[in-house]
Formats: sequence, C-alpha cells, structure tokens
Amino acid sequence: MKKLFLILLTAFSAINFQSCDGERGPMGPQGPAGRDGRDGEDGLVYYQKNDFTVASVDWQLRAPDDKPNERYYRYEFDYNELTDEMCDIGIVSAYFVYDDGYQNPLPSTKFHSFEENGQKFYYSQTIDYEYAPGKIIFIVTNSDFYTDEKPGTMTFRVITHY
Repeated sequence: MKKLFLILLTAFSAINFQSCDGERGPMGPQGPAGRDGRDGEDGLVYYQKNDFTVASVDWQLRAPDDKPNERYYRYEFDYNELTDEMCDIGIVSAYFVYDDGYQNPLPSTKFHSFEENGQKFYYSQTIDYEYAPGKIIFIVTNSDFYTDEKPGTMTFRVITHY
C-alpha cells in the first residue's frame, strides 16, 4: 500500500510541477465597445438616490379571504426613474431610514413587544421591498399577521447602481 501511495504521489507531482513551454498564441478578437459614459471621470458607475415616505394612513392592507396567513401591508410608488436597463443589469438597494438618519438595509426583521391586560406579547415585523420597471413596492408583515393597526409612517431610501 505504501508503494502504491508513493508511485501515485510521484506521478501526481510530476504532472503538477511540469511547466508549459511553447510559443504564445495569437491575440483574440477585440471585444464589443462599452457604452458612452457621462461627462466626468472615467470609470464612474451611474447611480441614483431617491427617498420615499409612506404615511401611516396610506398603507394598504392585503388580506386574501382564502389565505388568512398572508395578511400584510404594502404601498406601491410609481418610480419612472427605475428603467428596464436598471432592472436588467443594475443593482437596486432599499433601506429603512430612521428618524435620526440611520439606515437599515432591507429586508429587515425587528422584534417588538407590547403589554395588554398585564400580559406581555412578542412579535417580529419584517419590512421588505419589490420592484419592476417604473414601480417599487414596500411591504410590512407582522409575524402573527396582526393587521388591526396600520404600520407607522416610514421613510425608505432607494439607491440604484447601473
């Protein structure tokens, strides 16, 4: 068994440590030209930053009668700056913006509690987003699918890179 191991190790070493000699082949064809950039420094990426605020009264409840475990709030904005090209080859990132200016990337899940009649209740709240050319949707879902109260007013920041 040791001899077989040594023979295989020697063969493996001989193959791996052998260098390739010979002439270098011809240069390949020229690739396609890139798109023209904006005025400014070469190499910069296109980007946009937009803020969206959803007032508490504007959240829309989605609660299909046949799916009681799919209750959530959403709000859809027209977002004409979000083009087909951005959706196809770009990056769209969204953030929840706190009142003090801090930002939290979406999706985000936060844990909450409240007290009612001396009993403490716990739940999580997930904030997410979806987008397509010309629109963006923000979604708020509670872990217990509680939808008797609308979410508070929320501000979101969307950054696109393309």
